Amino acid sequence: MDSKQEKQYIFNMKLARIICLYQILIPNSTSIFGYNIYHIVIVIFGSFMFAISMLFPIGLLYLRNDIIAIMYYMGCISNFLLSSFKMGNILYHAKDIWKCIDVTSFNYISYKHYDRNVFKNWQTRSIRITYIYIVIALSAFFCWIFSPSVMNKSIITIRNIDGSYSKYRMNIFNIYLIASHETYNKYFYIFYAIEIIISICYVYFTIVFDVLMLLLCFAISYQLETISNTIRSLGHEICTRDNFRTLHEKHGIIYNDLITIMTDHQNVLKKLNDFYNIFRSITLTQIFIASSSHVFIWFIAAMSIDEGDNADSILSFKLFIVLPLINFQLFMTCSLFGTIHEKKDSIIFALYSSNWTDMDLKSKKMILFNLTLNNANQLKMKYTNTKIVNLEMFSHVSIIITTKYAIK
Repeated sequence: MDSKQEKQYIFNMKLARIICLYQILIPNSTSIFGYNIYHIVIVIFGSFMFAISMLFPIGLLYLRNDIIAIMYYMGCISNFLLSSFKMGNILYHAKDIWKCIDVTSFNYISYKHYDRNVFKNWQTRSIRITYIYIVIALSAFFCWIFSPSVMNKSIITIRNIDGSYSKYRMNIFNIYLIASHETYNKYFYIFYAIEIIISICYVYFTIVFDVLMLLLCFAISYQLETISNTIRSLGHEICTRDNFRTLHEKHGIIYNDLITIMTDHQNVLKKLNDFYNIFRSITLTQIFIASSSHVFIWFIAAMSIDEGDNADSILSFKLFIVLPLINFQLFMTCSLFGTIHEKKDSIIFALYSSNWTDMDLKSKKMILFNLTLNNANQLKMKYTNTKIVNLEMFSHVSIIITTKYAIK
């Protein structure tokens, strides 16, 4: 794909190539024994990350006397497993996702008189926001992996089951790897290398999934907004554009335009349905885990202040570095899905706002049919039977989780 073709996509192809998302999804990518080489590498590192994550429950058992360690480990377990689940979902649905990428193209919808300025606005917006997200994620990543070097004299004290205390050097995550504190401190750099691999996998898997989801959400929102704006002007524009046509010819043009636009609308809704089927379970799980992590961070910070432990204060500082990333994930996810719902529902008002009073009976029947069809289509990303994914739901989930742990 050359640079001219890339400009026809809301999908940020330059960024997709840098993070290897394009190579992961494209069907004819480099392969070994019929398998995508990028998939093989990801499976190897993902399996390593998953295996290490399975040691966390042992750490929970061993450190059950330390409430701060338990809360921290619970947050790490959920986020590490979620990132593996995200990447696994992309690999499993790679072919279906590649088909969904079509919706990011300006030429996906076939009507000739769509406003291209809308496309440029959404394209610019998507590129800027994805780059901002990358900067936030990488900033948190580098702060965490270099924290042991900056705080090389910091010691974490853990209360054991028998009441004794163990002192460990500050590492990236301080994963419990079935080693005594003497062994851990002696071979610190080996454990440090293991945790660097884990952190790279976690950040990479998270970035790839979130960037893909953001770009598809932007693309679908753009397509729905473009169709809605065009329907709203339907019948009004033809009167000024074709002054020399007869009334019968104008009615024929309007009817043909209406058929083309509504066909485009149905095609976009099909892509939206495919998108929901692929990302629904992951998105809802991410909202819950990110909201839980948000509460864990504030809980650990409050406990650290109360106990006055220096190591716990350092841990709280590191967790606060991650807080902007978590907030960005939650806000953008809920905001974009709320935007999709809004753009989808705006089609009804757009049909009513068209110049349907001056159309012939055939066009009026078509508008009425599409009004009924759109009302019947309740395709939305839902958390429950009544709660859709939007900013209101995010605040609702956060309040529930906060109240739950406040009561405890």
